[in-house]
Amino acid sequence: MVLKLLMFEGNAERCVLVLRSAFDGRIIWFTSWRQVKMEGRTAECKMDAVVMISDIAWIQRGVAKKIPDKVKLDEEQLKKLISGGVPDTTDADSDEEKEEAAASQDSGNTDTIAQKREPGVRGSAAQNSEANDKDVDMETKEDATKGTEESGMRGIAMYATNVDDPYVTLHVDSDEEEKEEIEVKPEDNMAVLAKIDRDNYNLEVYVYNEANDDWYCHHDYILEAPPLCLEPIQHDPGNDETGKGNLLAVGTMEPIINIWDLDIINEVTPVVSLGSKGKGRRKKRDGREQGHSDAVLSIAWNKLTPHVLASGGADKQIVLWDLDEAKAAQAIPERDGEVQALAWHPAEPTFMLAGTLAGAVEVLDCRETSGSSSATWKFNAQIEQIAWNHFNPFSAFVASDDGMLRHIDMRKTSEILWEGQAHDGSVGGLTLSSTIRGLLVTVGHDQMLCVWKVQEDGSILKVHSEMQSLGTLHAAKFNPDVATVCCIGGSANDLVRVVDIGKIGAVVQAFS
Repeated sequence: MVLKLLMFEGNAERCVLVLRSAFDGRIIWFTSWRQVKMEGRTAECKMDAVVMISDIAWIQRGVAKKIPDKVKLDEEQLKKLISGGVPDTTDADSDEEKEEAAASQDSGNTDTIAQKREPGVRGSAAQNSEANDKDVDMETKEDATKGTEESGMRGIAMYATNVDDPYVTLHVDSDEEEKEEIEVKPEDNMAVLAKIDRDNYNLEVYVYNEANDDWYCHHDYILEAPPLCLEPIQHDPGNDETGKGNLLAVGTMEPIINIWDLDIINEVTPVVSLGSKGKGRRKKRDGREQGHSDAVLSIAWNKLTPHVLASGGADKQIVLWDLDEAKAAQAIPERDGEVQALAWHPAEPTFMLAGTLAGAVEVLDCRETSGSSSATWKFNAQIEQIAWNHFNPFSAFVASDDGMLRHIDMRKTSEILWEGQAHDGSVGGLTLSSTIRGLLVTVGHDQMLCVWKVQEDGSILKVHSEMQSLGTLHAAKFNPDVATVCCIGGSANDLVRVVDIGKIGAVVQAFS
């Protein structure tokens, strides 16, 4: 990241947030989102200079719905808005009603962490539409409706549909055209970008097609806080037919995890939020919070136990979430530092790798409620990235803010298989090819993309490196279906690029 997190206490409104500038190493203290204290002087901070892709998540082929559902107003609602009226029915509560309902829910059911709109993580809103559209009701207030009832859009020649417009003589089925435009083909991948653009925060969902070399933004979502980490989830208890879904968990500077349904376009709120921002949150009998109390820095979905999601926070906690119940199931005792990275073992469903900003890398068995680790390494640098070697489940890769890349073996905690200087500055991304054994890519704050080959003896050989024109690089992820295609995200120019590593001569030679 442009500003590296060193400490976080409080919340987004009032906090003590200590960061280090990635450019000149200066320490910066934030006391709120709008105030920054630098070298004893106070100045306004509007994040005007922060533009970046903070994380990337690929969606496998065949996971996304062929024709996504879409949130839009029906014709009757549009007619009422055009004529200056208000829709007859509304399920949306006023702000006061929402507060009363929330207070009632907190007092009556304090064990529930997640605020679910309907049963199941995704709910059934998308399943109840035959036309792949979802009606939304308009939230209105008395003060706002007085003006619209009088004026609205009267006096302007506007119609709810082209069929009603007497000036339109050639009627085209726009719904069919729209379906063609938003169709996701079987050979398409989705790639989700966590984008920070000054004071605007978005999830941008791109479609990538290897055969046609297509790469375009399919749809997006607006976020309330800067996104820090993304994790795709293919488990959906709200889907009674298959139990699968196309969901995405998002961690931000807030102490909650928002889960979005990528098969619903134009959605303005997540389908469920895990955790709470409330001050008086219920605690377990041992005094620990149910959920995080600070920013969520890392998320990992357990593919072998699909209803389990893990998250690591700036509060030094690791929380295990039950997606079927949409609530916290277990809080692993506090670690020695902020939990920057998490990864479930590819073959052992209860084992997890965790990396902290205090420099610790631990292998945790989540069956042990004591939180003791079965293997531990300690480095003199902040851990930025970790990844299991799915070709050799005993080993893993670790990257840190001093630019070092390390290869470790969980059976040999007293030694390191290999270590070397990967980047001049922090390592922003680390990713391993899905099917090409030993193909590893790292990106860094030095704007370099490096390709590595993991040797049979555990050593790692640099095969290729090149400067990118994307500024500081913060993320890199291999396509799960195309072994040589990697997406990287930065902080300048186009911000994102899809790179086919397999077209680089040195890489072809090294892996031939």
